[in-house]
Amino acid sequence: MKKKGYLFVLMAAMCWATLGLFGNTLMSLGLIPEQVAFLRLFVGFLILTIYALIKNPTILKINKKGFIFALLVGFVCQAGFNMFYFNSVKTIGVSLSTVLVYTSPLFIALFSRIIYKEKIDNVKKVSLALCFIGAFIAVTNGRLDFKALNGFGLLLGVGSSITYSFMPIISKTALKYCDSVTLIIYGFLFGAILILPIAKPVDMINCLANPKALIFALSLGIVTAALAYIFYLKGIDTGIDLSLVGVLASVELVISSVLGWTILSEDFSFIKLFGVCLMMVSAYIATKSSSDESIQDEYETAC
Repeated sequence: MKKKGYLFVLMAAMCWATLGLFGNTLMSLGLIPEQVAFLRLFVGFLILTIYALIKNPTILKINKKGFIFALLVGFVCQAGFNMFYFNSVKTIGVSLSTVLVYTSPLFIALFSRIIYKEKIDNVKKVSLALCFIGAFIAVTNGRLDFKALNGFGLLLGVGSSITYSFMPIISKTALKYCDSVTLIIYGFLFGAILILPIAKPVDMINCLANPKALIFALSLGIVTAALAYIFYLKGIDTGIDLSLVGVLASVELVISSVLGWTILSEDFSFIKLFGVCLMMVSAYIATKSSSDESIQDEYETAC
């Protein structure tokens, strides 16, 4: 089951890796970041609701506790993350903002230790350190423009990392009270509702009159929202350690880098390649560590 969980999380990372391609196209067509964030959540909600009505309408049923957890996911992990992240990008730039987001495995490990008492052994510590260092190098090319540093912007970036890290933390308990798809559907809805007032809906509708913008908006919701979170929550539901989830999901950055080099013709360097390799090593160590723990648990049970 853990191997299946790793595969689900990696598939989610592949979907998230296309977010930059869709987002850049939409913003080049006149949409602002808040509108892109809203469309991602709202289209994802619509697509999943239609899917549920066709396949299994009972998925839309939710009890009181599930409703509360969906509110938390929608406000904190969906609306919260997107607003922190895009405002961080606006204040301090994409590179530093992305580096700060990819400190999320550290917060996931910390919160999972505090809330769920998960162990963080030396192997996991090494994996987490390599993940952060690799992400830093891959995104920044090993350099930071210190003149661009802004205290408020850094706080926004840390906020995006913390809200991002709460997704697996909340979901692990939430999935005891509702199905993963149910949690996604209502989480998207509540997140979209919170963002809508500041997304300038009239201007957004005018932009979507462009058929190209409409097509990319639909693709954004289907790929980076609906499919990505289905895979992500299904992975968590298999029982993999939360302290490893952020490391595995960060493979998104590896794929994003490759897409940037090959499709967007972004700068390539061996320093960036080194960062990508570090992240691949980090993901391998994380998976290997968890696999060894499973073997050890089975041995101890047998004894």
